[in-house]
Order: sequence, then C-alpha cells, then structure tokens
Amino acid sequence: MDKTNSIIAALFLISLVWISAFFMIYSEHREHELMHVLTLYATLFLAFLSFRAFYNYRLSRLLFSGFAFIVLGISETVELFDDFEHHDDPFSINEIRDYIIIAAIALFSVGTVFRVKK
Repeated sequence: MDKTNSIIAALFLISLVWISAFFMIYSEHREHELMHVLTLYATLFLAFLSFRAFYNYRLSRLLFSGFAFIVLGISETVELFDDFEHHDDPFSINEIRDYIIIAAIALFSVGTVFRVKK
C-alpha cells in the first residue's frame, strides 16, 4: 500500500471511530443509529473506491457503482434523520425496511470488492 492509500485509510478509520463514539455516547437508540452511521460510512467509502477504480481502469460501469453507492448513502442519511425523529419497534415494517436496505448495500459492495485485472 502506497503512502496516499495509507493516509486515506487512516483518515477514514479515525473519522469512523470518532463518529461512532459520538453516536454511542449521545444517541438515545445507540445501536440502531450506529448501524445507520456505519452503513453510511461504508457506502461513502465504497463510492470513493469505485470512483478511484474508474480513474485507474477507465471502466464506465465503475461510475454506475460509484453513483449507486452515493444514492444508497443518501438513503441512509434520510433513514438516520428519520430515526432521530421517531424510533419504532425493532421488528416493525419501518425497521425491517432498514435492514433490507443495509443487506442490499452489503450485497452490492461484495460485487465491487473484487480486483479488476487489466
């Protein structure tokens, strides 16, 4: 890993730890909101990786992945603000929808993790 990648990874991890600690201390529904925050960070990081891979490999499908991760990040932001206003039962339809969105992000991210060979 070169120096630039190490700096990016370190900044990402430091900000992730800081925001996670903030939500664990000041949040009313810690685990659920932390789940949304971690998913939001994951989508933004994967969007960054997709755009960086596009820059390196010039494959247009990587642009679609990058923009898809940004849209999923926006949906996680909306869900996070919605959870600040009202919190439902963990097995309500609203919460199940949250879990499905997070599962979709996880499945989509698996498709972008594999290395592209030139």
